[in-house]
Amino acid sequence: MFWLIVAVGVVLVVAIAWIAVSASIKLALQKPVPKQYLLDEAVQYVADCLPTEVANRVDHDDVSTVLEWHLDWFIEVGLGAISGTLLGDSPALTGEVTVGDADAAIDAVVARALEAGGPESIDVVCILNAHNEYLLELGALTVDTGARD
Repeated sequence: MFWLIVAVGVVLVVAIAWIAVSASIKLALQKPVPKQYLLDEAVQYVADCLPTEVANRVDHDDVSTVLEWHLDWFIEVGLGAISGTLLGDSPALTGEVTVGDADAAIDAVVARALEAGGPESIDVVCILNAHNEYLLELGALTVDTGARD
């Protein structure tokens, strides 16, 4: 009788463990894999999206520099973080980013390009537009349609 109780107990423990592990695996498989921003991939994406006349004037190093300036701007205004750090209570977490922020980013990066003798202003704007498309595709940015509850 003792061995029967032990056997039933072992079967119950194994069954419960199997159900718990199966449910956890199923839940993990349903969650989307978070995408990671990789500068090299972003540079290639942006370079591939540039109009021909812009692509003829800038190289991958120019694109990389502009993207780094754009990322620096996100960090400066609290909309981004260095890899491995948290954003905290920044506006990015509350969804309070506006069109004016995009204009401010363009102004800041163009000013930085002018200071550094970087790409022409129109080239910077084209690079930033393609970068924003990349960030949208990655899920790092969202589009606010203006609809409010």
